[in-house]
Amino acid sequence: MYFRRFLGTALRWPIRDVRVSEKTKELEQFWAKPLSQDFLSKKQQIGSKNEKQKKYILSMFPYPSGRLHIGHMRVYTISDATARYYRLNGFEVIHPIGWDSFGLPAENAARNQGVDSREWTLKNIETMREQLQKTQIQFDWDREISTCEPEFFRWTQWIFCKLYEKGLVKRVTAEVNWDPVDKTVLAAEQIDSEGKSWRSGAVAEKMKLRQWMIETPKYAKKLQEGLRKLAPQWGEVADIQANWIGKCDVWRFLFPLRDQENGKVLDEKIDIRIKDIFQISNAEFLIVNKNHSLVADKNFETPYISPIQVLNGVTGRYMPIIVVDENYKNEIEMFKDSRIGDFEKDKDLCEKFSIKPSGRVLKLNKNDIVELAAFGGYGGYETSRTLSDWVVSRQRAWGTPIPMIMREDGSAIAVEEKKLPVLGSQRGQTTDAGIFDTDTLDTFFDSAWYYLRYLDPKNGNELISPAAAQKMPVDVYVGGIEHAAVHMFFARFIAYFLNDLKILPENEPFIDLIPQGIVRGKTFIEKSTGKYLRAEEINENEMDQVETIYEKMSKSKNNGVDLAAILESDGVDMTRLRLLEAAAPRAPINWGESDLKGIKKLLDRIATITSEMVANQGKPFKSDKKIEEEIKEAYNFFVRNIGMCLEVLHLHNTALMRIQGFTNALKKIDAIYLANSPEGRNAVQSLIIMLQVFCPNIAAELWAGMCPEQGLVSQQSWPLVDFDAKIEFLLIVDGVSCGRPSLDRRNIEGFENDEIWRMAKENEHSEFLRLLEENGVTIEKKTVTSRNGFHVTLSLNLAGNKEENRKIIGNILDTLQAERRKKEKKIKKKKIASV
Repeated sequence: MYFRRFLGTALRWPIRDVRVSEKTKELEQFWAKPLSQDFLSKKQQIGSKNEKQKKYILSMFPYPSGRLHIGHMRVYTISDATARYYRLNGFEVIHPIGWDSFGLPAENAARNQGVDSREWTLKNIETMREQLQKTQIQFDWDREISTCEPEFFRWTQWIFCKLYEKGLVKRVTAEVNWDPVDKTVLAAEQIDSEGKSWRSGAVAEKMKLRQWMIETPKYAKKLQEGLRKLAPQWGEVADIQANWIGKCDVWRFLFPLRDQENGKVLDEKIDIRIKDIFQISNAEFLIVNKNHSLVADKNFETPYISPIQVLNGVTGRYMPIIVVDENYKNEIEMFKDSRIGDFEKDKDLCEKFSIKPSGRVLKLNKNDIVELAAFGGYGGYETSRTLSDWVVSRQRAWGTPIPMIMREDGSAIAVEEKKLPVLGSQRGQTTDAGIFDTDTLDTFFDSAWYYLRYLDPKNGNELISPAAAQKMPVDVYVGGIEHAAVHMFFARFIAYFLNDLKILPENEPFIDLIPQGIVRGKTFIEKSTGKYLRAEEINENEMDQVETIYEKMSKSKNNGVDLAAILESDGVDMTRLRLLEAAAPRAPINWGESDLKGIKKLLDRIATITSEMVANQGKPFKSDKKIEEEIKEAYNFFVRNIGMCLEVLHLHNTALMRIQGFTNALKKIDAIYLANSPEGRNAVQSLIIMLQVFCPNIAAELWAGMCPEQGLVSQQSWPLVDFDAKIEFLLIVDGVSCGRPSLDRRNIEGFENDEIWRMAKENEHSEFLRLLEENGVTIEKKTVTSRNGFHVTLSLNLAGNKEENRKIIGNILDTLQAERRKKEKKIKKKKIASV
């Protein structure tokens, strides 16, 4: 009987003079295989039944550099902890992995090493796959994809061809950003604030080239409006993307140009954006400042008449272009460095260049203007003031070949669907119809839709089947905050486009986000030279000559951390705990700044509680109503809070703090009572079940030591709060948390939205909503979301300027906080006076 307790455990239970925190490597070696087999077994069961509600947890896929670093480990630990949490809650979890395997770094590295880009990439994928599997992250390896495989990029090309078919792809001469080091075009998104290439660091040069572009501004207004719905979950990421898209209150027109001297039509159009659409129907001249891409000589004395004329595609008349200094009447709004000329406001220019009104006035309504522009392919739609077309041509070999055939007359046709994919070896080759385009696509194009292919990776007949598309959208997307604007924008654009094609059931691809901060390494800089030093190069006596800071890890700064070495020394579970405990997912981590003492102490305390329960099981005890209530109250509070932190707030570090709080509460209860009271035993079991999200191997050992007859810890269910427990009533306003009082779940769960609003306005959130109303803010939209046993959340979207609203919200919260402090002081004074 007693021997059964030792079966299926790495340690002898109850443990004597053993610190679990010092045995983590031993526990991992013992439990890695059983936990992995259980994971695979469950996947097979789900595959055969497929009756569960899904949760799609996606982490941004890596570029296969060949080396897994601590930043990778952080993002995948966050996504894995989230995935494990949802599995325990009974969901069918989709948690895939793949490789963003095309791109310039691979091409350059392969060339430098004298090997083929594909060979270099596949070798790196194999190496990184092995490294990833050692982390014990539970990925769906059966969904693995790689963007450099023809089975994948065939559908990348298919999307491009569909965009071309719908008139959203064009090949025009335009001013582009040229990287003089990597010798390729860069999208505006790949240039930093200093005008340097995101990859090579070289200052980008302006150059006019004939390139393939995608007309993303056509979707700008829709994408901007879609962010309002996402704001409560996306928080600052919605703001970042909204700023990237820009204010959508102008009309865009794309008009042809001609050389005034010889009348030759140029292979270029001018992008005109105006607030008042009716300006265009009677526009007779255009003003551009000297920074405009049409202006070849920026030093030429202004103002002057450009040798280029522009066709007003609505009136059918050519217009002169006047080039002015950038400070000319800058009180008049100008978008994209151009505006329609005005005979009154620009009277001086009209007189100087003898420009007079034609006298022909067109009275067109808005629909007339839009239809005339659309008919000629001249734009005529509302869009952003600033967003440019997406330049997708890249003058590199290692990328998705652009599926277009160039004809002798300069025109182009898309490759037929049945002839896709176009392979890299076909670039520049002659066909009956012409010559395959030599350029490849921007790798952002691959990552704009990869999340769909995970759902149907082996489908050879279509991009994604209608049944697989029902698994969209992604429920939780985990990745670097640096991708909030560019990658997320392109991914949303493609999803909106595929929704228009009826391929996707919804337009938004991602519901919730967990933006992840970087992991910074300890960096040593020689003060006299600015040289980055390796730690082993520094003598202790010379530390005063060295500046020590934390910076983003890179080889050039000698501050990288070898993940393989960390896993070897600390083990998987301790590395996971260290990453999750160090900071909230959104915050950066300074690696090495904190130690493992606190984590080890927590694990040892939980192990002690577990061991004492094993030792005291079956001993007589006297039930005590007060102790039962204490245990029950702690159980409900911590189960709810830990779940809230993981599911709603995405604060894994705070969830760990709640695990610690739960442990401290249980430590106060007599071990004999915990071991033999149903309430106590349930509480400790629940603690261990929840612990596995953070350190699965350690939790597996604790569970097996305490409940050897109940299967693996991963086979248990996430604990549920009691029917009469308290839950949180959250108020979220424009993505800002504005209060989370607790109340009996029976008094709020299952209520209609109108009743929830009434409760908020009259009781729990009355003061905040009263002050909001007094500030004259209008509520544009109310949404109620809930999770039984956890929370009811009332989300409000406000009308008006978001930044101004955020200031108002902040001021209200400060006011309420000050009032609470005053009340607390009064209560304290009364208590002192009564004594």
